[in-house]
Amino acid sequence: MKKRIITVLLTLVLLIPFAAPAAYAGDLLESKAVYYTDESDYMDGDCILTATRMMIRRAAIMRNKNDWSAITNASLRPEATTDGLLLYSFCYRSGGTAYSVASSHFTGEGSYARIEEFERLLKEHPEGIVVWGIDAASTGTHGVLVVKVENGVVYAMDSSYNMGMFSEGIQKWSDTTMLDPSLATDYWYISDITPDGGVQNTEIKDTPYFNTLRYRITCI
Repeated sequence: MKKRIITVLLTLVLLIPFAAPAAYAGDLLESKAVYYTDESDYMDGDCILTATRMMIRRAAIMRNKNDWSAITNASLRPEATTDGLLLYSFCYRSGGTAYSVASSHFTGEGSYARIEEFERLLKEHPEGIVVWGIDAASTGTHGVLVVKVENGVVYAMDSSYNMGMFSEGIQKWSDTTMLDPSLATDYWYISDITPDGGVQNTEIKDTPYFNTLRYRITCI
């Protein structure tokens, strides 16, 4: 009996180190501090860059990366933008990890169809998806990070409410500056996460949508 008790205790001890990081990551993902951007790290038009940065931060936190706070707009900007516009796809490296980011277009029509698309994509990308649209917000063209759909309610991180005097963290879609979900036409997502080892399969295509180049990059 004594031997059995010792065996059970040893099993519990072995399980604790694996359970603790998951609980820690879960708590951190709810922390408003994770989603706050200092004004010194923000430039006009950085809403979608900021949302993308938070998507990558969440991916790092989910993988128990302790250097998530080093993922800033300043560090992301050179890899993710050209002339201040977010690239359709790019590779970003941080803490020995390479994050491949790609983009696509929504296809459904109407609010319900768009929310269903959000929910489906989040099952594949639990770190979130960045959604964007022309005149999609009360402020005009805007993008936010969608992180959850629960009972039909969309939750997102809006840089407009996570900078300067505001630090709201994740909010209901209705509390952000975004308007009807159907106005979000494009999205960005993390297509691959790998140990940092370089770049391969680079293809450049001309596209008029953002009046910039569309880069297709795969990190290895």
